[in-house]
Amino acid sequence: MLIEGTSKMETEPVRDANNDMDQMKESILDCVAESRGFFKSQQVGERDLTVSEKREIASNLLSKNVPLFLQRYWKYIKVEDIAYFSAHESYEIKFYLTEIQKYRDARTSTTQIKNRRYGALKKMVKEGSYFSDAEMKRRNPFLYDKFIFQHLTEKERIAAYRQENNDEKFSSFLLGQMERNVENRLFEQQKGEDEAVIEENDDDESEESVKLEDDGQPPQPITPLEKSRLRTEFTNIMYESFLAGKDKEFDYSSVDYNAEYDPPEKDLDAEDKYFDEESPEEISSMDYNTDDDLDREDEL
Repeated sequence: MLIEGTSKMETEPVRDANNDMDQMKESILDCVAESRGFFKSQQVGERDLTVSEKREIASNLLSKNVPLFLQRYWKYIKVEDIAYFSAHESYEIKFYLTEIQKYRDARTSTTQIKNRRYGALKKMVKEGSYFSDAEMKRRNPFLYDKFIFQHLTEKERIAAYRQENNDEKFSSFLLGQMERNVENRLFEQQKGEDEAVIEENDDDESEESVKLEDDGQPPQPITPLEKSRLRTEFTNIMYESFLAGKDKEFDYSSVDYNAEYDPPEKDLDAEDKYFDEESPEEISSMDYNTDDDLDREDEL
Protein backbone atom coordinates (compact mmCIF):
# COMPACT_ATOMS: atom_id res chain seq x y z
CA MET A 1 0.00 0.00 0.00
CA LEU A 2 1.42 3.41 -1.04
CA ILE A 3 1.07 6.66 0.90
CA GLU A 4 -1.24 9.07 -0.86
CA GLY A 5 0.66 11.47 -3.10
CA THR A 6 3.63 9.17 -3.61
CA SER A 7 4.48 6.74 -6.32
CA LYS A 8 6.11 3.32 -6.22
CA MET A 9 9.22 4.73 -7.91
CA GLU A 10 9.59 7.38 -5.17
CA THR A 11 9.52 4.83 -2.33
CA GLU A 12 11.95 2.32 -3.88
CA PRO A 13 15.12 4.48 -3.46
CA VAL A 14 14.28 4.95 0.24
CA ARG A 15 13.82 1.20 0.66
CA ASP A 16 17.08 0.47 -1.17
CA ALA A 17 18.96 2.98 0.98
CA ASN A 18 17.61 1.40 4.15
CA ASN A 19 18.60 -2.05 2.90
CA ASP A 20 22.11 -0.81 2.16
CA MET A 21 22.44 0.64 5.67
CA ASP A 22 21.18 -2.60 7.21
CA GLN A 23 23.65 -4.64 5.17
CA MET A 24 26.53 -2.36 6.19
CA LYS A 25 25.52 -2.65 9.83
CA GLU A 26 25.44 -6.45 9.60
CA SER A 27 28.83 -6.46 7.88
CA ILE A 28 30.32 -4.20 10.56
CA LEU A 29 29.00 -6.32 13.41
CA ASP A 30 30.13 -9.56 11.74
CA CYS A 31 33.69 -8.27 11.34
CA VAL A 32 33.85 -6.91 14.88
CA ALA A 33 32.39 -10.07 16.44
CA GLU A 34 35.10 -12.20 14.78
CA SER A 35 37.91 -9.83 15.79
CA ARG A 36 40.23 -9.75 18.79
CA GLY A 37 38.88 -6.41 19.96
CA PHE A 38 37.97 -5.60 23.57
CA PHE A 39 34.43 -6.50 24.60
CA LYS A 40 34.39 -6.70 28.40
CA SER A 41 36.70 -7.29 31.34
CA GLN A 42 37.04 -10.95 32.24
CA GLN A 43 38.43 -12.76 35.25
CA VAL A 44 41.36 -15.14 34.98
CA GLY A 45 40.09 -18.58 34.01
CA GLU A 46 36.76 -17.27 32.79
CA ARG A 47 35.65 -18.84 29.51
CA ASP A 48 36.10 -16.87 26.31
CA LEU A 49 33.13 -15.06 24.85
CA THR A 50 31.37 -16.70 21.93
CA VAL A 51 31.04 -14.90 18.62
CA SER A 52 27.33 -14.35 19.22
CA GLU A 53 28.05 -12.85 22.66
CA LYS A 54 30.66 -10.54 21.19
CA ARG A 55 28.22 -9.53 18.48
CA GLU A 56 25.51 -8.68 21.01
CA ILE A 57 27.90 -6.54 23.06
CA ALA A 58 29.10 -4.74 19.92
CA SER A 59 25.53 -4.21 18.69
CA ASN A 60 24.44 -2.68 22.00
CA LEU A 61 27.46 -0.37 22.04
CA LEU A 62 26.87 0.71 18.42
CA SER A 63 23.30 1.70 19.21
CA LYS A 64 24.22 3.58 22.42
CA ASN A 65 27.65 5.13 21.85
CA VAL A 66 29.00 5.37 18.29
CA PRO A 67 32.23 7.26 19.21
CA LEU A 68 33.18 4.60 21.79
CA PHE A 69 32.28 1.85 19.32
CA LEU A 70 34.65 3.35 16.76
CA GLN A 71 37.34 3.91 19.36
CA ARG A 72 37.34 0.19 20.16
CA TYR A 73 36.73 -1.34 16.77
CA TRP A 74 37.70 1.12 14.00
CA LYS A 75 40.49 -1.04 12.63
CA TYR A 76 38.10 -3.95 12.04
CA ILE A 77 35.71 -1.93 9.86
CA LYS A 78 35.91 -2.17 6.07
CA VAL A 79 36.24 0.97 3.96
CA GLU A 80 33.07 0.08 2.05
CA ASP A 81 31.10 0.14 5.31
CA ILE A 82 32.14 3.57 6.61
CA ALA A 83 29.16 5.15 4.81
CA TYR A 84 27.06 3.70 7.63
CA PHE A 85 28.40 6.49 9.85
CA SER A 86 27.98 9.27 7.28
CA ALA A 87 25.04 10.83 9.15
CA HIS A 88 27.25 11.58 12.14
CA GLU A 89 29.00 14.94 12.14
CA SER A 90 31.11 14.85 15.31
CA TYR A 91 34.84 15.48 15.04
CA GLU A 92 35.64 12.27 16.94
CA ILE A 93 33.66 10.08 14.56
CA LYS A 94 35.16 11.78 11.49
CA PHE A 95 38.61 11.23 12.98
CA TYR A 96 38.11 7.47 13.25
CA LEU A 97 36.61 7.25 9.76
CA THR A 98 39.75 8.94 8.43
CA GLU A 99 41.88 6.50 10.40
CA ILE A 100 40.02 3.57 8.84
CA GLN A 101 40.78 4.88 5.35
CA LYS A 102 44.45 5.56 6.14
CA TYR A 103 44.89 2.18 7.81
CA ARG A 104 43.32 0.31 4.91
CA ASP A 105 45.33 2.24 2.33
CA ALA A 106 48.59 1.47 4.14
CA ARG A 107 47.63 -2.18 4.61
CA THR A 108 46.61 -2.55 0.99
CA SER A 109 49.84 -1.01 -0.28
CA THR A 110 52.08 -3.15 1.93
CA THR A 111 50.13 -6.32 1.29
CA GLN A 112 49.88 -5.76 -2.43
CA ILE A 113 53.65 -5.43 -2.77
CA LYS A 114 54.20 -8.58 -0.71
CA ASN A 115 51.64 -10.45 -2.81
CA ARG A 116 53.22 -9.40 -6.07
CA ARG A 117 56.75 -10.24 -4.98
CA TYR A 118 55.57 -13.64 -3.83
CA GLY A 119 53.83 -14.20 -7.17
CA ALA A 120 57.02 -13.23 -9.01
CA LEU A 121 59.04 -15.53 -6.74
CA LYS A 122 56.87 -18.53 -7.56
CA LYS A 123 57.10 -17.79 -11.26
CA MET A 124 60.88 -17.44 -11.23
CA VAL A 125 61.33 -20.61 -9.19
CA LYS A 126 59.34 -22.52 -11.81
CA GLU A 127 61.35 -20.98 -14.63
CA GLY A 128 64.55 -22.07 -12.89
CA SER A 129 66.79 -19.20 -13.99
CA TYR A 130 66.90 -16.47 -11.36
CA PHE A 131 67.01 -19.04 -8.56
CA SER A 132 69.34 -21.48 -10.28
CA ASP A 133 72.53 -22.45 -8.44
CA ALA A 134 74.65 -20.38 -10.81
CA GLU A 135 72.59 -17.22 -10.34
CA MET A 136 72.30 -17.58 -6.58
CA LYS A 137 76.03 -18.22 -6.39
CA ARG A 138 76.66 -15.08 -8.42
CA ARG A 139 74.51 -12.97 -6.07
CA ASN A 140 75.87 -14.43 -2.84
CA PRO A 141 79.04 -16.48 -3.42
CA PHE A 142 79.95 -16.54 0.27
CA LEU A 143 76.69 -18.14 1.41
CA TYR A 144 76.74 -20.51 -1.56
CA ASP A 145 80.20 -21.70 -0.55
CA LYS A 146 79.22 -21.95 3.13
CA PHE A 147 76.00 -23.91 2.64
CA ILE A 148 76.59 -25.87 -0.58
CA PHE A 149 79.91 -25.78 -2.42
CA GLN A 150 82.27 -26.74 0.43
CA HIS A 151 80.15 -29.86 1.05
CA LEU A 152 80.22 -31.11 -2.55
CA THR A 153 82.34 -34.09 -3.52
CA GLU A 154 85.04 -33.64 -6.15
CA LYS A 155 82.79 -35.29 -8.72
CA GLU A 156 79.90 -32.97 -7.85
CA ARG A 157 82.17 -29.92 -8.12
CA ILE A 158 83.36 -30.96 -11.58
CA ALA A 159 79.77 -31.51 -12.72
CA ALA A 160 78.75 -28.10 -11.35
CA TYR A 161 81.67 -26.42 -13.12
CA ARG A 162 80.82 -28.07 -16.44
CA GLN A 163 77.20 -27.07 -16.14
CA GLU A 164 78.18 -23.48 -15.40
CA ASN A 165 80.70 -23.34 -18.26
CA ASN A 166 79.03 -25.30 -21.03
CA ASP A 167 79.65 -22.52 -23.59
CA GLU A 168 83.30 -22.85 -24.66
CA LYS A 169 83.48 -19.81 -26.97
CA PHE A 170 86.50 -17.65 -26.23
CA SER A 171 84.42 -14.48 -25.87
CA SER A 172 82.17 -16.25 -23.39
CA PHE A 173 85.21 -17.50 -21.51
CA LEU A 174 86.57 -13.96 -21.15
CA LEU A 175 83.21 -12.65 -20.04
CA GLY A 176 82.90 -15.51 -17.58
CA GLN A 177 86.35 -14.73 -16.20
CA MET A 178 85.35 -11.13 -15.61
CA GLU A 179 82.22 -12.26 -13.81
CA ARG A 180 84.28 -14.65 -11.68
CA ASN A 181 86.57 -11.78 -10.69
CA VAL A 182 83.55 -9.74 -9.59
CA GLU A 183 82.22 -12.79 -7.78
CA ASN A 184 85.53 -13.28 -5.96
CA ARG A 185 85.56 -9.67 -4.78
CA LEU A 186 81.98 -10.00 -3.60
CA PHE A 187 82.90 -13.23 -1.81
CA GLU A 188 85.66 -11.49 0.12
CA GLN A 189 83.37 -8.60 0.99
CA GLN A 190 80.61 -10.89 2.25
CA LYS A 191 83.13 -13.02 4.14
CA GLY A 192 84.44 -9.91 5.89
CA GLU A 193 80.93 -8.88 6.86
CA ASP A 194 80.23 -12.35 8.22
CA GLU A 195 83.45 -12.38 10.26
CA ALA A 196 82.60 -8.97 11.69
CA VAL A 197 79.27 -10.32 12.92
CA ILE A 198 80.98 -13.34 14.47
CA GLU A 199 83.42 -11.12 16.34
CA GLU A 200 80.52 -9.26 17.92
CA ASN A 201 79.11 -12.52 19.28
CA ASP A 202 81.22 -13.66 22.21
CA ASP A 203 79.28 -16.83 22.94
CA ASP A 204 81.09 -20.18 23.10
CA GLU A 205 79.65 -21.49 19.86
CA SER A 206 80.94 -18.54 17.84
CA GLU A 207 84.36 -18.72 19.46
CA GLU A 208 84.60 -22.43 18.70
CA SER A 209 83.61 -21.77 15.08
CA VAL A 210 86.34 -19.15 14.70
CA LYS A 211 88.94 -21.48 16.23
CA LEU A 212 88.06 -24.25 13.78
CA GLU A 213 88.49 -21.85 10.88
CA ASP A 214 91.83 -20.69 12.24
CA ASP A 215 93.02 -24.29 12.50
CA GLY A 216 92.54 -24.64 8.75
CA GLN A 217 90.79 -27.96 9.10
CA PRO A 218 88.79 -28.98 6.00
CA PRO A 219 85.03 -29.42 6.44
CA GLN A 220 84.04 -32.87 7.56
CA PRO A 221 81.88 -34.98 5.20
CA ILE A 222 78.18 -34.69 5.93
CA THR A 223 75.23 -36.94 5.18
CA PRO A 224 72.97 -36.47 2.14
CA LEU A 225 70.17 -35.50 4.51
CA GLU A 226 72.30 -32.74 6.02
CA LYS A 227 73.26 -31.57 2.52
CA SER A 228 69.60 -31.35 1.64
CA ARG A 229 68.86 -29.38 4.81
CA LEU A 230 71.66 -26.91 4.10
CA ARG A 231 70.50 -26.44 0.52
CA THR A 232 66.98 -25.74 1.73
CA GLU A 233 68.31 -23.23 4.25
CA PHE A 234 70.37 -21.50 1.57
CA THR A 235 67.51 -21.25 -0.93
CA ASN A 236 65.16 -19.97 1.77
CA ILE A 237 67.65 -17.22 2.60
CA MET A 238 67.78 -16.28 -1.07
CA TYR A 239 63.97 -16.29 -1.31
CA GLU A 240 63.70 -14.08 1.76
CA SER A 241 66.32 -11.70 0.36
CA PHE A 242 64.26 -11.27 -2.80
CA LEU A 243 60.97 -10.79 -0.93
CA ALA A 244 62.53 -8.22 1.40
CA GLY A 245 63.76 -6.16 -1.55
CA LYS A 246 67.46 -6.78 -0.83
CA ASP A 247 68.51 -8.03 -4.28
CA LYS A 248 70.34 -4.88 -5.38
CA GLU A 249 70.44 -5.69 -9.09
CA PHE A 250 66.77 -6.63 -9.39
CA ASP A 251 64.28 -4.10 -10.78
CA TYR A 252 61.54 -4.33 -8.14
CA SER A 253 59.40 -1.74 -9.91
CA SER A 254 58.74 -4.34 -12.61
CA VAL A 255 57.01 -6.46 -9.94
CA ASP A 256 55.70 -4.06 -7.30
CA TYR A 257 53.64 -2.09 -9.84
CA ASN A 258 52.65 -5.03 -12.01
CA ALA A 259 49.11 -6.36 -11.52
CA GLU A 260 50.13 -9.52 -13.39
CA TYR A 261 51.46 -10.87 -10.10
CA ASP A 262 48.30 -10.23 -8.05
CA PRO A 263 46.87 -13.39 -6.42
CA PRO A 264 43.40 -14.73 -7.31
CA GLU A 265 40.41 -13.11 -5.63
CA LYS A 266 39.75 -16.17 -3.45
CA ASP A 267 43.18 -15.75 -1.88
CA LEU A 268 42.56 -12.05 -1.24
CA ASP A 269 39.33 -12.81 0.63
CA ALA A 270 41.14 -15.12 3.05
CA GLU A 271 43.93 -12.60 3.39
CA ASP A 272 41.54 -9.78 4.33
CA LYS A 273 40.34 -11.76 7.34
CA TYR A 274 43.93 -12.43 8.40
CA PHE A 275 45.11 -8.83 8.11
CA ASP A 276 42.09 -7.49 9.98
CA GLU A 277 43.66 -9.04 13.09
CA GLU A 278 46.98 -7.25 12.65
CA SER A 279 48.13 -3.78 13.62
CA PRO A 280 49.93 -1.62 11.00
CA GLU A 281 53.27 -2.29 12.71
CA GLU A 282 52.69 -6.05 12.65
CA ILE A 283 51.71 -5.95 9.00
CA SER A 284 54.84 -4.12 7.89
CA SER A 285 57.09 -6.58 9.67
CA MET A 286 55.40 -9.75 8.48
CA ASP A 287 57.49 -12.28 6.57
CA TYR A 288 56.46 -14.83 4.00
CA ASN A 289 56.64 -18.52 4.62
CA THR A 290 59.21 -19.96 2.20
CA ASP A 291 59.01 -23.72 2.60
CA ASP A 292 60.43 -26.00 -0.09
CA ASP A 293 57.19 -26.28 -2.02
CA LEU A 294 56.52 -22.54 -1.58
CA ASP A 295 53.02 -23.09 -0.17
CA ARG A 296 51.87 -20.34 2.17
CA GLU A 297 50.08 -21.21 5.39
CA ASP A 298 48.26 -18.04 6.43
CA GLU A 299 48.27 -15.68 3.51
CA LEU A 300 48.78 -15.15 -0.18
